[in-house]
Formats: sequence, structure tokens, C-alpha cells
Amino acid sequence: MDEETPHIDVRAVTVNDAPALHGLDYSFETDRIYTLRECNHLLRSENGSGAENKPAFAFELTETLVDPPIYKNYREYENSLEDVEEQLREGEGGYIALANAEVAGAVLLHVEEWRSVALIEDLIVGRQFRRYGIGSLLLRCAADWARKRNCWAIVLETQNINYPAIQFYLRNGLEIWSIHQHFYPPGPLAHEVAVFMGKRLSSTPEQ
Repeated sequence: MDEETPHIDVRAVTVNDAPALHGLDYSFETDRIYTLRECNHLLRSENGSGAENKPAFAFELTETLVDPPIYKNYREYENSLEDVEEQLREGEGGYIALANAEVAGAVLLHVEEWRSVALIEDLIVGRQFRRYGIGSLLLRCAADWARKRNCWAIVLETQNINYPAIQFYLRNGLEIWSIHQHFYPPGPLAHEVAVFMGKRLSSTPEQ
């Protein structure tokens, strides 16, 4: 193994991890986003004839370059250390990734019982620990955790401006399942579009 590549371990998250997680820098910068476009068009018939064309209303997420690049620091919106401790104390499950024994990231999980899906409440990797496969490892841990609880999918929410995250999730087998253009309340986040992504699990334990 490359000497510059840290040794990565994963373990269950505990409330004692709150200070280290609260201190991570998980901001991002991007020169492109996904712009939501509402499109009126004709829905073509399967046989190609125009006789059965019907008007349709559709939404598209279009990759768009932005200049200057967008920088988002989640610390502007994050909870206090006490809130993080409470989130970990009340959480159902999750994992901490360690890089050379230093907290590098985490995934926090919750089962939505009525849908039988595992919700990824948070997936964070500190900026200095990216490019080591930590995020992908945490996603695999989340999928295993979900299977053990008979969940048929893992799901999460991100934003249209977080192009790096969307690309990361797509590379790891998640798909865009829905969008919500009025998900966030009035304020600094109101212009962002919520992007809901998910991944069906290939197998779950027997009931």
C-alpha cells in the first residue's frame, strides 16, 4: 500500500464521537450544478405515429456550469456540539470511519418502518480525507446495516447544487428517484432543489 494512503478502519458510531464529527470540514466547491427545468412537450406514441401525441409536463435536471464556482460551508447551517451529541444519542445506527485512527467521516442511519427503507440521515467525509474510498466504504456499511433490518433500499436527500455528491452517489449505484423544488423553507436555502436518491438492495435477510 502507498505510504501516503492512510489505514482505514470502520466501527460503530458512539456519542463520544460527537466532538470529532463536529470538527470535521465537510464543505465543498463546484463549478457546476444541476438546474431544474420545467418542460412542456409532446409525449410520443410507442409506434412513432403522431396521431396519439399527448401533451406532457416534465422536469429535467440539466448539468450547468457556474462561474464563479460555488463554495458551500455546511458550518453556516450546522447544529451545535450539543445537538450533534443528541443526534448520536437518539440515532438508530451508524458507522465511523477512521484514517490512521483519526475520525475521518461517518454515516448515520434510521429505518423508516412504514416504507421498510434505511434513511441515510448524514454521510460526511472530511475534506482532507477524501479520495481514499471512505465514502464508498461507508455506503457499503449502510447497505449491510439496512439488509440486516430487512430494508429493501437505502435512500437519502441531497441538493441540486451539490454536484460532487450527486456524482459520487451515481458512481456508487444510487439513482435519482425524485425531486422537490419547494422542499426547503424560506431563507438562504430556499433556492435549492432537493434531490432524493436511492438504491435497491440486491438481497435482504429472510423475514
